[in-house]
Amino acid sequence: MMFTAGLTAREIADRCKQNIATVHLHLRNREKYDPDFFAKHVAALEARGPQRITTKWRRRVKEAQDFYKAHGCLPGRAGDPADYSLAEWIAEQRRLLERNELPRAKIVLLESLPDWSINAQTQEREAQWRNKLALLVDFVVSEQRMPRYRTYATEEEHVLGVWLHNQHQRRTENRLELWKLEALNKAISGWRRCT
Repeated sequence: MMFTAGLTAREIADRCKQNIATVHLHLRNREKYDPDFFAKHVAALEARGPQRITTKWRRRVKEAQDFYKAHGCLPGRAGDPADYSLAEWIAEQRRLLERNELPRAKIVLLESLPDWSINAQTQEREAQWRNKLALLVDFVVSEQRMPRYRTYATEEEHVLGVWLHNQHQRRTENRLELWKLEALNKAISGWRRCT
């Protein structure tokens, strides 16, 4: 019944905790009684589509879960080849999610991995942005003025002035993310008036 529902022999073996050779033997015997047995399987397998949950895919999720249990984090690209391979697999799942190409069933199974859907590079860029905002607030508090990017007194002021100018440009071009706009408005109420 599982085979005609589209499950592969490997998936059946894994689910039933049987040797794959035993499953193949059973399937060959079953074909003797139902000549359309393999045709039904092929049709059901094709209906599952290219993004179906395969045994190999489930195994990768299990590897990621085991890695997280052992290390308290997801694998990074630095390290041994197995860790790198697993990190790349997780990154591919993340890319599929961002393109809305990851089936809901896979998303549900991946939710057992904390922060799997968060892009580490995006997190790092956002942390750097928050750090610049904190430096800007410190500058405004200590100097009682906004940093300048043209007639600056120090290199620190120049860096902050350029950063603030870029935020202005992104805002006027509607490219500044809403959370960043809100954070700037909350941190420094008059930042829009200064260029």
